[in-house]
Amino acid sequence: MRRLIIALIVLSGLAATGCSSGGDGDVPEGDAAPADASTPTVTAAPAETTPPTTETIPPEATEIPDLQIIVVEFGASGFVEVANMGDEAATVDGIQLCQSSTCVGLGSVASGPLAAGASLQVPAVAVGGLDEAGGEAALFAESAFDDPAAILGYVQWGTGGARVGVAVEAGIWADGATVTPDPAYNSIELFGDPADVEAWS
Repeated sequence: MRRLIIALIVLSGLAATGCSSGGDGDVPEGDAAPADASTPTVTAAPAETTPPTTETIPPEATEIPDLQIIVVEFGASGFVEVANMGDEAATVDGIQLCQSSTCVGLGSVASGPLAAGASLQVPAVAVGGLDEAGGEAALFAESAFDDPAAILGYVQWGTGGARVGVAVEAGIWADGATVTPDPAYNSIELFGDPADVEAWS
């Protein structure tokens, strides 16, 4: 008799559970409701983990002029080589190449405009000599040698020179930077950004 009462209690509990979870329109737990074909599916965009990089050039960056110093050969028979890196011929009249207080006009060296991709060599004697121990080559668009707006190109090696401050102020040379010539060579040459001391070797 006791077993019959217990069985009736268990059955009664199961019946009550079934009634509470069921009912008209109810979906049994664990079953998905059918999708409504007229309702669009919206997928959330994945969270952005890395901020986008859109600015690659600093706004204060200096545009590199077409005329650039590309080689300095040391010694009495050395030279400074200036190239036209642009796509069109460039006039060199009025362009000055200086080392300290000694300057020479490129117009006196060139026979006319410098064609695109062409270069000319200014003899060492024209800029007071080119000593491997230290010196500089500065290219100016006019004779305003203290004006940062007039300087086009610059390189300093070893103990350096007198016009580095103008180049630094113009943003075409790093303050305190100097090229250390390789003893295996008698020159330094540009391989990249002329304002980067690491591009000279």
